[in-house]
Amino acid sequence: MGFRELAKHYANLSEEKTTALVKSKELVEICDDSKK
Repeated sequence: MGFRELAKHYANLSEEKTTALVKSKELVEICDDSKK
C-alpha cells in the first residue's frame, strides 16, 4: 500500500479512534526534530 493511500485511510478515522490507536501504541507519532 502506498503512503498516499494509507494517509487517506488514516484521514477517515474519527478523533476517538485515532486517540484509541495512539493510547494502545498501535499508532505512533514519528518526528525528526533534527531537520529543523
